[in-house]
Amino acid sequence: MTGAALNVVMLSDLEDQGGAAVAASRLATGLTCAGHRVTRIVYFESTRPQPWETIRLDLGRNSGRAVRLLPNRTRPAVRRILLRRRLRAILDRLEPDLINIHNLHGAIPAGWGLGLVVECSETAPVVWTMHDMWSFTGRCAYSWDCDLFRSGCDHSCPTPNEHPTLPPAMISSAWRYRADVMGSMGNLVAVSPSRWLQGEAESGLWRSNRVKYIPYGLPLENFRPIDQNAARTALGIETTRPLLLICAADWRERRKGAQVLEDALHHLPPGSVCLLTLGAGRIEMDHQENHSLGFVEDERLKVLAYSAADLFVHPAQVDNLPNVVIEAIACGTPVVGLPIGGVPDMVVPGVTGWLAGASNGEALADAITGALAGREEWSRLRLSCRSYAEQHYDDRVQAERYTDLFRRLMNRGEGL
Repeated sequence: MTGAALNVVMLSDLEDQGGAAVAASRLATGLTCAGHRVTRIVYFESTRPQPWETIRLDLGRNSGRAVRLLPNRTRPAVRRILLRRRLRAILDRLEPDLINIHNLHGAIPAGWGLGLVVECSETAPVVWTMHDMWSFTGRCAYSWDCDLFRSGCDHSCPTPNEHPTLPPAMISSAWRYRADVMGSMGNLVAVSPSRWLQGEAESGLWRSNRVKYIPYGLPLENFRPIDQNAARTALGIETTRPLLLICAADWRERRKGAQVLEDALHHLPPGSVCLLTLGAGRIEMDHQENHSLGFVEDERLKVLAYSAADLFVHPAQVDNLPNVVIEAIACGTPVVGLPIGGVPDMVVPGVTGWLAGASNGEALADAITGALAGREEWSRLRLSCRSYAEQHYDDRVQAERYTDLFRRLMNRGEGL
């Protein structure tokens, strides 16, 4: 088995949209480039050509029409049963050596859920890459200040209406179902991209299972520093002020930290910085110069934005291992961030940036002020950022680590 190409199936709700799907796609690309066969089973397919085979997991036209004729109360259960059968048929045909699960909860309305994990575990060893907390909570992707997931989520959940939603009366049974599944699967291993998520998982339902730490990787040949002046010229930015980049897919999402960022900016002297913003939604910053690029998918444009900036500011209040922070570091841009989630894994004071002393706007403003005062360090930090990315976030190294984990799990867990 040593050195042989593996037949890997990856199961995820989205193929390449959103942070978790982008991270999964980068892993899939790394595994494919390493010579392994990768098949993605998804619900939301990509519109772009990919170096792997893609299979869409849904009910199909005829089954979907039949389910819609059923009473409302029975549709979800029937949909889940039919999807499990459909997945089993696909897996029987593919005969994978190993199955790598990623986010599922984006396709819950379509019948996706934990039952698919059970189906996978009956076919091959399973490695579940966690991009958030959903695998070990009653319903939420991030628990914020709630710690019920450690002892048992229930109807008192403080955020039942946030994505992914679940009626409060169903949360306790959902958590117990996860507990039963975790306890019954001997061939299930988790991977956490951050030390923080690893600790949260091990203090919850994953404590009796195995959780391995493997950070995300990205193509460093694409995300690399380019000349700052050339990047600014390409973007049409002319400013004499320090240029701060802020980036999120959608600033209207609470956890992205728009309110924290706005509070921080109001603590800075008016006109003291210039802001370059990426993402949908609006940040209130009328007292600072601002250039907005809107929502950006194109990697080349992102690299221009990272390289043009003096500093990257990440105000998220909860997060795992944000791709944007890794991307900024890989492009040589020092980061100012909050001390939350996996951000301290990436933002190392004196090496890759500055960490705020607390998770609020005033503390973030203090950290930005400190970064601005340390302007003479920026050139050195741009070099050390790139070096740190090369040491920790090379997608080839990530693929090697996953391959090693896959082989050990296939050998009945030897060395795990």
